[in-house]
Amino acid sequence: MPCAHGPNGPLPCDVHLWVDADSPARAELVAHADVLVSREPLPTGAARRRVRALLDGRPGCLAAAVPDTATTCVVGVRERTGAVSFVRPTRGRADAPPPHTVVSVVHAWTVSGRSPGALLSLAPVPSR
Repeated sequence: MPCAHGPNGPLPCDVHLWVDADSPARAELVAHADVLVSREPLPTGAARRRVRALLDGRPGCLAAAVPDTATTCVVGVRERTGAVSFVRPTRGRADAPPPHTVVSVVHAWTVSGRSPGALLSLAPVPSR
């Protein structure tokens, strides 16, 4: 299905597979995921370690997210060198998007050639 706002639209478009990394029913898909999401909220340090663990040994996975008990979530993005950089876009409002939405936006942003660090905030836009 083509992108609704066209190839030269203001927003990056992307198709990827995101998998709940904690779901035993989805275990066979984890190896094929472009994006992994954990649903268990953790303190910031533990969330960062969990993101690294999700990306370790999965070279095809570009990004992972773990809910953070302090803010919204911690998102890690694999750089071309294999190193993991962390992105913490601030929430635009109190109704911040869930981690799987945040990491999907970060994935689309990154594969479109934009720097993950340049994505500063996310806010849901009401549908018309």
